[in-house]
Amino acid sequence: MKLLDMLSNNDVTFFVPPYQRNYEWTTDQCETFFDDIVKTYNKNLHGNRTEHFFGSITYFQTEKPFGQTKELVLIDGQQRITTTMLFLCAIRDITSDEELKSFINNKYLRNVNAKDEDNEYKIKLKQVETDWSVYVHLILQNKLTDKEQSTTIYKNYNYFIFRLTQFEQYEKVPAHLIDLGLNKFSVISIELQPDRNEWENPQEVFESMNSLGKPLSLADLVRNYLLLGLDSKKQEHLYKTHWLHIEQILPGQVSNYLRDFMQWQSKTSYKKATEANYKELYRIFKEIFSDLEAETVMKKLSSCADLYAYILPGGRTGHIGIDYELKDFQFLRVSTAYSFFMALLYEWRNGEFDDDDIIDILHVFKIYIIRRRILGLTQAENKTFPLYVNYMWKLKNAPNKRKAMFSILIQQENRLRLPNDIELERYLMTANFYNLQYCRFILSLIEEKMTKNRPSDEKLQIEHIMPQTLNYDWQDEKLQIEHIMPQTLNYDWQEELGDDYESVHQELINTIGNLTLIRHNQELGNKPFSYKKDVYENKAGLQIARKEITNRKKWNKTSIIHRGKWIINYLLTEVIPIPEEIRRTNNFSIKENRGLSFLELQLVGETINFNPNPSITAKVVSDKEVEFEGKRWKLSPLTRELFNRMGRVSKSGSYRGAYYWSYDGMKLSSII
Repeated sequence: MKLLDMLSNNDVTFFVPPYQRNYEWTTDQCETFFDDIVKTYNKNLHGNRTEHFFGSITYFQTEKPFGQTKELVLIDGQQRITTTMLFLCAIRDITSDEELKSFINNKYLRNVNAKDEDNEYKIKLKQVETDWSVYVHLILQNKLTDKEQSTTIYKNYNYFIFRLTQFEQYEKVPAHLIDLGLNKFSVISIELQPDRNEWENPQEVFESMNSLGKPLSLADLVRNYLLLGLDSKKQEHLYKTHWLHIEQILPGQVSNYLRDFMQWQSKTSYKKATEANYKELYRIFKEIFSDLEAETVMKKLSSCADLYAYILPGGRTGHIGIDYELKDFQFLRVSTAYSFFMALLYEWRNGEFDDDDIIDILHVFKIYIIRRRILGLTQAENKTFPLYVNYMWKLKNAPNKRKAMFSILIQQENRLRLPNDIELERYLMTANFYNLQYCRFILSLIEEKMTKNRPSDEKLQIEHIMPQTLNYDWQDEKLQIEHIMPQTLNYDWQEELGDDYESVHQELINTIGNLTLIRHNQELGNKPFSYKKDVYENKAGLQIARKEITNRKKWNKTSIIHRGKWIINYLLTEVIPIPEEIRRTNNFSIKENRGLSFLELQLVGETINFNPNPSITAKVVSDKEVEFEGKRWKLSPLTRELFNRMGRVSKSGSYRGAYYWSYDGMKLSSII
């Protein structure tokens, strides 16, 4: 049938049920729609009779008392019908033809046969609740707020206004675009009759339909699953009471929330919620909650959505300390742990944890994440972090939550390890810390620990003390990350560094010892160190810019290495500390009867010492081998060889090498 014939029937009102998704057609899809109207119009204008097929419209009727207009509940086609209505609305509002205005209004947009004064009945198409107010204002030609003008419905309406004004035959456009264009759009009309034929199940039809718009998201599919099998009044009640709340507090995040909620409830990790995985996740959702009533699931989803909102940017729990920790996780990008966080906050809300418990647990986890991020470790987090909900019983029963959380973290396998101080010290002394994604954040944590006041994230900027090619607005007071030894060396700095200034500069320019946070409103560039010290001391206003810098007479290799050791030690012992007993041990689970693995110990390339005579050293060259006197050995045979040279071979002649070698003063047997 003709699309406009269907829409012109004043004995019916179209109804978009609450289980449907919101209106989501983009400008690109509206552009295609408008172009199809113009193409059809042009062909018919020049005598080539043609029509345009616009897909199928699927619906079922609901029972209404005698005298009331029928209600057609749309199963498929709401995006196309809504777009058509917006197009007609735009033509009505742009034309100067009063007869055409009245015709469009009464024939397509308003329902003149409806007796009820409620706008819901006066307007031909009843939208999903979240789109309804904007749609009503457009149809009734009411003024819209700035917020309403930012919605998809208004933007697409405004797009049609723009296209109509740009049309070269504007004076004749409105009536002709309808008569020769849109009026030639045909659709297949499919009416389901579930009361007569049980196989015409709206839910099954809805799930199997191929929409011309965006594919159904996980949120769309779950909403449909929970609501569609209920009567219309129950649908409306649950949608307004529970689901609308979820959409309002988690805009654009509902599918991600559902996946994380599923992980929490089933204590299992699932694939990320993407278009490619929506259907698979939906199938799993139905398996998890198939035994529960829709209302029960909806209530819990609505209640726990508040917990998820606390975790997202801008979320507030009402407790400053907890919000502070959660905000840091947003910056550290730990969305893989959101299921675990929800479980924690759920127990906190129910009184199983007090405020300090939650802060302790989150802070330990933050230390764990920062230590991993410094080393660039992320492997296996997406599959493992959701499983931490299995430890909830251990945390609830533990008298010391902080200690219990550390205990959980050191039980993970190597790739999920809690990096110890040895590994971090070794890395940080030579690492390009300036280019680390979290450089500014970590330096601000150090400043916060020193002063109990973290610099404002909004004001943190990156800048080289040594000038670079970038231009900055030096009149604007900002916090900056500065290289104390600048990137471009002038004569003064060459003198400052000494004869080997080139190698010192190349080796240490971006190391943590040469970086500091400062606050100033002038360009320091490659000013002399004496000048910079004065700025740090009197104008920078930050402790981190003074400590182990302004007390140095010269800024050279010795000074940079000295400060590097100090700031690394301060970071590891004061900012991201771990218990003393695990600071220099490998903090991951090791399978029984597993042989020594230098790779897991992160010792490849390092030098180890023979305990009976520490002057004897070997260099670790692979996972299982060391180099000694130009030859490769496994550690146990080398140990036997050395005891043999000393004339002290044991009766058995066998040795477990890890007991006789050390790294940085620690026996290998102690750190594995």
